[in-house]
Amino acid sequence: MADQRISLGRFGEEVAGSYLSEKGYQVLERNWRCRQGELDIICTRGKTIIFVEVKTRSQDSPGHADEALGYSQRLKLLRTASHYLCSTGQWAKQCRFDFISVTAGSEIRINHVKNAIEFSLMGGGNTPWQPW
Repeated sequence: MADQRISLGRFGEEVAGSYLSEKGYQVLERNWRCRQGELDIICTRGKTIIFVEVKTRSQDSPGHADEALGYSQRLKLLRTASHYLCSTGQWAKQCRFDFISVTAGSEIRINHVKNAIEFSLMGGGNTPWQPW
């Protein structure tokens, strides 16, 4: 069962990466890891760095992939992205968080949500996640 979930997740990340490339994004990293966590896809479009969380479900799975990004996971993604920006010397660059859900079945459905996470989750005001 775990192997099937891993295979499905990798499939969804491949689909999302191809989708982003077709839409004009440049994929920089896949499955970037550090002590804080993992970022599925890091890409750029123009001068903006985009961190993309990908969730994949089979058509037969209960619930929707869109429902799978909870509060604690969002906080973990914010911390991990902060570490990426600091470790790569890109803290001052414009960034955003996107969410892509992939539903795999007889047809593949992709839902791309831009600006899916805001800084207010970390105690900031009602602003995008970067405090500048």
